[in-house]
Amino acid sequence: MEYSYEDKLEMAKELRDTSAINPNISPELEKFVDLVNHEEKNIETSEGNTHIYIITPMESKDIYPLYINLHGGGFVRGHKDKDTILCSKIALNCGCKVIDVDYKVAPEYPFPVAFNECYYVVNWVVAHAEELHIDKEKVVLGGYSAGASFTAAIALKANKTKDFKLKRQIINYALLDMVNDEEQKFKAIKDISEHDTILAKRGKKFAFLYLENENDKSNLYASPILATKEMLMDLPPALIIVGGKDFLRYENQEYAMKLVDAGVEVKIKKFVNSNHGLIENFQPGYEEAHDLIIETLKQSFYND
Repeated sequence: MEYSYEDKLEMAKELRDTSAINPNISPELEKFVDLVNHEEKNIETSEGNTHIYIITPMESKDIYPLYINLHGGGFVRGHKDKDTILCSKIALNCGCKVIDVDYKVAPEYPFPVAFNECYYVVNWVVAHAEELHIDKEKVVLGGYSAGASFTAAIALKANKTKDFKLKRQIINYALLDMVNDEEQKFKAIKDISEHDTILAKRGKKFAFLYLENENDKSNLYASPILATKEMLMDLPPALIIVGGKDFLRYENQEYAMKLVDAGVEVKIKKFVNSNHGLIENFQPGYEEAHDLIIETLKQSFYND
């Protein structure tokens, strides 16, 4: 079946107007936003103007370590208030700056627009480290779902180009395999829940809107799972978080093992009773996941 651009926009609207996981934002979480400083900025990238949020602790420093956050949303849903809350919490607890990237989404901007955009932002940040008062030797990149896919892909490209060196990558339940759709992946899996099925059907729509051409599925930067051992060698250390009930759990576990085989330092944590979107949607068990991310960042910034 052929879909027109208008059909794709209608599908995107339906995905944006509905959610399989609703964020559980308490007043206590909202308070983090008022405990840090916020600035918004537009920078010129290879894909036009890109909007970023710069979050800085109120405690003044000459130079800050930096966490760059890439939000989730299936490549189709945009930046949300929940992302600002999470980034504010990280900035406050880690004493670091956070740059939260409001990248362009599909189908208006299909692959590789957002990937190129996010890569450019990281490169720009490192190049402007002095102006931004950040330590370019202490830059950690992380994301959730689609943003975690970008994180893995950006680390792979930077490992090849040597444009910049990340201190660490934080990959939270990434979509890493676009070659096989979710129905194909599930054929080899026995413990498939109804929730898995619902999210997988939405995931198939997200992928369809993101990848304009069939050949894009096998592009390394759309499907990092395809990386060879040689491509993975010398990547920055990785923290990988996955939910035990997340429909993406298997490809994240596979990617973690490929990284280990390539000699990359990896810590993987499975939250057995958690679904997709645990961290940024503040689902049950999120506190432990947040603590793990914060402690990992502190180790990267102050102890390594």
